[in-house]
Amino acid sequence: MWNKIYLIALAVLFLPMAFLSYYSWSWLQSIGSPQNVVLNYNYWSNFSWSYLWISTIILLIIANVLFWKTRRAWALWTTFLYFALFIIVRYFWLDQSLFQYKKTTGLGLGEFSVAPLFGVILCLIAAVIVFFNQFLVKRLQDKMYPPIGKAESENVIENENIQTN
Repeated sequence: MWNKIYLIALAVLFLPMAFLSYYSWSWLQSIGSPQNVVLNYNYWSNFSWSYLWISTIILLIIANVLFWKTRRAWALWTTFLYFALFIIVRYFWLDQSLFQYKKTTGLGLGEFSVAPLFGVILCLIAAVIVFFNQFLVKRLQDKMYPPIGKAESENVIENENIQTN
Protein backbone atom coordinates (compact mmCIF):
# COMPACT_ATOMS: atom_id res chain seq x y z
CA MET A 1 0.00 0.00 0.00
CA TRP A 2 2.80 2.44 0.87
CA ASN A 3 4.41 1.76 -2.50
CA LYS A 4 1.26 2.98 -4.24
CA ILE A 5 0.95 6.00 -1.94
CA TYR A 6 4.53 6.99 -2.69
CA LEU A 7 4.15 6.54 -6.45
CA ILE A 8 0.91 8.55 -6.50
CA ALA A 9 2.53 11.31 -4.43
CA LEU A 10 5.53 11.32 -6.75
CA ALA A 11 3.31 11.71 -9.82
CA VAL A 12 1.13 14.36 -8.18
CA LEU A 13 4.18 16.38 -7.08
CA PHE A 14 6.21 15.81 -10.27
CA LEU A 15 3.68 17.25 -12.72
CA PRO A 16 3.34 20.72 -11.13
CA MET A 17 7.12 20.92 -10.73
CA ALA A 18 7.60 20.11 -14.41
CA PHE A 19 4.99 22.74 -15.30
CA LEU A 20 6.64 25.38 -13.10
CA SER A 21 10.02 24.67 -14.68
CA TYR A 22 8.55 24.98 -18.16
CA TYR A 23 6.64 28.13 -17.23
CA SER A 24 9.79 29.74 -15.86
CA TRP A 25 11.59 28.94 -19.10
CA SER A 26 8.69 30.25 -21.19
CA TRP A 27 9.22 33.72 -19.74
CA LEU A 28 12.65 33.80 -21.34
CA GLN A 29 10.94 33.34 -24.72
CA SER A 30 8.73 36.38 -24.14
CA ILE A 31 8.93 39.37 -26.47
CA GLY A 32 8.25 41.89 -23.70
CA SER A 33 10.70 44.30 -22.15
CA PRO A 34 13.86 42.49 -20.98
CA GLN A 35 13.56 43.89 -17.44
CA ASN A 36 10.00 42.54 -17.11
CA VAL A 37 11.01 39.21 -18.60
CA VAL A 38 13.80 38.82 -16.03
CA LEU A 39 11.52 39.90 -13.17
CA ASN A 40 8.79 37.43 -14.16
CA TYR A 41 11.32 34.66 -14.74
CA ASN A 42 12.79 35.26 -11.28
CA TYR A 43 9.33 35.24 -9.70
CA TRP A 44 8.35 31.90 -11.21
CA SER A 45 11.79 30.42 -10.75
CA ASN A 46 11.74 31.31 -7.04
CA PHE A 47 8.22 29.89 -6.75
CA SER A 48 9.35 26.63 -8.35
CA TRP A 49 12.41 26.59 -6.05
CA SER A 50 10.14 26.74 -2.97
CA TYR A 51 7.86 24.09 -4.45
CA LEU A 52 10.85 21.82 -5.10
CA TRP A 53 11.96 21.97 -1.47
CA ILE A 54 8.47 21.42 -0.07
CA SER A 55 7.70 18.55 -2.46
CA THR A 56 11.06 16.90 -1.78
CA ILE A 57 10.46 17.02 1.98
CA ILE A 58 6.99 15.51 1.51
CA LEU A 59 8.41 12.72 -0.66
CA LEU A 60 11.23 12.12 1.81
CA ILE A 61 8.77 11.73 4.69
CA ILE A 62 6.67 9.23 2.73
CA ALA A 63 9.86 7.44 1.62
CA ASN A 64 10.99 7.14 5.25
CA VAL A 65 7.66 5.59 6.22
CA LEU A 66 7.94 3.20 3.28
CA PHE A 67 11.52 2.31 4.24
CA TRP A 68 10.47 1.73 7.85
CA LYS A 69 7.59 -0.54 6.84
CA THR A 70 9.26 -2.55 4.06
CA ARG A 71 13.03 -2.22 4.71
CA ARG A 72 13.47 -1.22 1.07
CA ALA A 73 15.19 2.07 0.30
CA TRP A 74 14.15 2.52 -3.32
CA ALA A 75 11.79 5.39 -2.45
CA LEU A 76 14.55 7.31 -0.66
CA TRP A 77 16.77 7.14 -3.72
CA THR A 78 13.85 7.92 -6.04
CA THR A 79 13.27 11.06 -3.99
CA PHE A 80 16.93 11.93 -4.47
CA LEU A 81 16.57 11.40 -8.23
CA TYR A 82 13.49 13.66 -8.26
CA PHE A 83 15.43 16.38 -6.44
CA ALA A 84 18.56 15.94 -8.57
CA LEU A 85 16.57 16.01 -11.82
CA PHE A 86 15.01 19.36 -11.05
CA ILE A 87 18.27 20.76 -9.67
CA ILE A 88 19.90 19.85 -12.97
CA VAL A 89 16.99 21.39 -14.89
CA ARG A 90 17.26 24.57 -12.84
CA TYR A 91 21.02 25.07 -12.76
CA PHE A 92 22.11 23.55 -16.05
CA TRP A 93 19.20 24.62 -18.26
CA LEU A 94 17.09 27.40 -16.76
CA ASP A 95 19.79 29.47 -15.11
CA GLN A 96 22.06 29.05 -18.13
CA SER A 97 19.21 30.20 -20.37
CA LEU A 98 18.74 33.23 -18.13
CA PHE A 99 22.48 33.92 -18.20
CA GLN A 100 22.49 33.81 -22.02
CA TYR A 101 19.33 35.95 -22.19
CA LYS A 102 20.91 38.59 -19.97
CA LYS A 103 24.07 38.58 -22.09
CA THR A 104 22.17 38.97 -25.37
CA THR A 105 19.94 41.76 -24.04
CA GLY A 106 22.76 43.61 -22.31
CA LEU A 107 21.40 43.13 -18.79
CA GLY A 108 24.09 40.84 -17.47
CA LEU A 109 27.74 41.23 -16.90
CA GLY A 110 30.31 38.49 -16.74
CA GLU A 111 31.60 35.68 -18.83
CA PHE A 112 31.03 32.77 -16.48
CA SER A 113 28.10 31.43 -14.48
CA VAL A 114 28.76 29.39 -11.34
CA ALA A 115 25.20 28.01 -11.29
CA PRO A 116 26.14 24.54 -12.66
CA LEU A 117 28.84 24.17 -10.02
CA PHE A 118 26.33 25.10 -7.31
CA GLY A 119 23.89 22.57 -8.77
CA VAL A 120 26.47 19.78 -8.60
CA ILE A 121 27.28 20.68 -4.99
CA LEU A 122 23.57 20.62 -4.08
CA CYS A 123 23.15 17.19 -5.69
CA LEU A 124 26.14 15.84 -3.76
CA ILE A 125 24.82 17.25 -0.48
CA ALA A 126 21.39 15.74 -1.18
CA ALA A 127 22.97 12.33 -1.88
CA VAL A 128 24.87 12.47 1.41
CA ILE A 129 21.69 13.45 3.28
CA VAL A 130 19.72 10.57 1.74
CA PHE A 131 22.53 8.11 2.50
CA PHE A 132 22.76 9.12 6.16
CA ASN A 133 18.98 9.25 6.44
CA GLN A 134 18.82 5.66 5.20
CA PHE A 135 21.61 4.66 7.59
CA LEU A 136 19.92 6.28 10.62
CA VAL A 137 16.47 4.88 9.89
CA LYS A 138 17.94 1.40 9.39
CA ARG A 139 19.85 1.63 12.68
CA LEU A 140 16.79 2.88 14.56
CA GLN A 141 14.66 0.13 13.10
CA ASP A 142 17.23 -2.54 13.98
CA LYS A 143 17.39 -1.27 17.57
CA MET A 144 13.62 -1.14 17.98
CA TYR A 145 12.78 -4.31 16.06
CA PRO A 146 15.85 -6.54 15.79
CA PRO A 147 15.72 -9.21 13.11
CA ILE A 148 14.43 -12.55 14.43
CA GLY A 149 17.68 -14.48 13.95
CA LYS A 150 19.73 -11.74 15.59
CA ALA A 151 17.43 -11.47 18.62
CA GLU A 152 17.53 -15.24 19.19
CA SER A 153 21.33 -15.40 18.97
CA GLU A 154 21.65 -12.54 21.47
CA ASN A 155 19.35 -14.39 23.88
CA VAL A 156 21.46 -17.55 23.57
CA ILE A 157 24.65 -15.58 24.26
CA GLU A 158 23.05 -13.89 27.28
CA ASN A 159 21.85 -17.26 28.62
CA GLU A 160 25.34 -18.75 28.21
CA ASN A 161 26.86 -15.78 30.05
CA ILE A 162 24.37 -16.16 32.91
CA GLN A 163 25.03 -19.92 33.17
CA THR A 164 28.83 -19.49 33.26
CA ASN A 165 28.63 -16.93 36.07
